Amino acid sequence: MIQLHSIAFASFPAAEPLNPRFRKGHPKLRLVVDAGASPDVPDQALMGRLTAAFPGLARHHCQVGDALAQRAAGARGVVLVEDESTANQAHLLEHLLLEMLGFLDRAPRLSGVTCAYQSPPERNDIFVECEHQDSGTLAAHLAVVAMNAALAGEPLAPRFPDVLRCARLVRGHAAQPWPAARLGRAAHIPRARAEAALELLAHAEFVERETYAMNFSGETHYRFVGAGGFGRAARGAQAR
Repeated sequence: MIQLHSIAFASFPAAEPLNPRFRKGHPKLRLVVDAGASPDVPDQALMGRLTAAFPGLARHHCQVGDALAQRAAGARGVVLVEDESTANQAHLLEHLLLEMLGFLDRAPRLSGVTCAYQSPPERNDIFVECEHQDSGTLAAHLAVVAMNAALAGEPLAPRFPDVLRCARLVRGHAAQPWPAARLGRAAHIPRARAEAALELLAHAEFVERETYAMNFSGETHYRFVGAGGFGRAARGAQAR
């Protein structure tokens, strides 16, 4: 299980030498996480579950430092290191964050790095480039929940792709309230799936339920609130 200890949003210049693809001074999201040493799911199987729901992971350009893994020039996909399960889980979480942030912000290129602690050995710092704080908060929450779902053998699709699609729509039209029926039509998904996506977005404090003195439709309406839950979302992700 992935445990999320903290989220921070800053430029983190000390991390920039760790990945030459980092853009100097670009805002970054930092997660501090613990990963289980002996997960029930082998690392390759975990990557397979994540890639099935997020096919873009197979196109990521990935390198591992300190010559732990050799790659041919131009090779694609996430690199896993033999007998380093905790580091592999954190590394997969890094790439899942990059995939989610790329979708939420329509970012063509983002870079990241995972740094394993010597003590405690299960702990890792993850740095990923991130333009918008509300995107980072949501991606951190969703990525941890999705990783733990994959580790538990739960299906990731269509739940998590739905949530990302709905989040981008809601933020893109932030001034209007969103009932599930309207969001389902806009996202081209069934109403029940839109409703489930809104509930998860509300749990992440990316949207909030609107209260009305009178609501003739009887539908729950949600409105974008962005980074209002920044920091609290970390505790929510761990609790799930």
